[in-house]
Amino acid sequence: MLLAFWNLISLAQTEANIKLDTNAILVGDQTGLEIEFNCPATYEVKWPVFADTLSREIEIIKKSAKETIPSADKSQNKYIQKLTITSFDSGYYAIPPVVIQYRKPDDSTWFTMETEPLLLGVNSVPVNLQGEIKDIKPPEHAPFTFREALPYILIFLGVALATFLLIWYFKKRKKAEPIFRVAPKPQLPAHQIAMDALETLRFKKLWQNGQIKEYHTELTDIVRDYLHGKFNIQAQEYTSEEIMEAVNKTQANPQAKDKLRQTLALADMVKFAKMQPLPLEHDASLNNAIDFVKETMHLGINGTNSNTALEMANSDERKEVQDVQ
Repeated sequence: MLLAFWNLISLAQTEANIKLDTNAILVGDQTGLEIEFNCPATYEVKWPVFADTLSREIEIIKKSAKETIPSADKSQNKYIQKLTITSFDSGYYAIPPVVIQYRKPDDSTWFTMETEPLLLGVNSVPVNLQGEIKDIKPPEHAPFTFREALPYILIFLGVALATFLLIWYFKKRKKAEPIFRVAPKPQLPAHQIAMDALETLRFKKLWQNGQIKEYHTELTDIVRDYLHGKFNIQAQEYTSEEIMEAVNKTQANPQAKDKLRQTLALADMVKFAKMQPLPLEHDASLNNAIDFVKETMHLGINGTNSNTALEMANSDERKEVQDVQ
């Protein structure tokens, strides 16, 4: 008796409903079907899973997610799901009851509740057999969207870029220019180039191996290159006397000039008079060249002291300002 009374109370708190937006549609039209279930918030609910059809004649087009709506006092829950259905055959079709399962707290028994069955009328499109026969409507043209145009735009840009690169490549090839230019390495100072070359010459041991003329020729070539790079003296085209005349016009100290003169003079004796210097003279000539580079490396390109050149420039600027005033 008590169990029957409890079941009656439970049924009063639990309710399942189903409704159609309209119970009559044309073939291929769509309508909405809403399923609703109310129960206490403490109940566990097992919601039905819908396939693609409700019956052989009724298809499900779209399914919304199940919504849970609590009551104001949080004691009841309302579960709602909406389906969009259609049918492509005319006639009257039954929508079978929807079965919903629920379980009470502290109870392992699953109870079921069914919605009422519904009837959906599907009508064929009315045709006026006495009316004028009309042509079939042509297909409607959808607007051309940017998403559809994007592949063509990308293809056009790719072809344009490839054409530009080909033209650029053949122009470079016609002019015998490199495709990619390599940035030139920074030029080392003239004194550093000379010092490296002189140390390399020392380790070659040319005069020790009997190559005396080659030794002094390479030694004077290094000095000539240094004079050209440091003072812009065309030393490779000058004789030793002409070189000394040009160096005497610079602010190199007398000792440095004398060491350069000794190096050039010994080299001329070896190359033209076929003199055989003593071993100490070979090393002395190289050391004189090294000392000359060290004692002139601080001078400017015109052979002036860098500090003196700066003072002269400042003096010229002051003179120009006074002239303007």
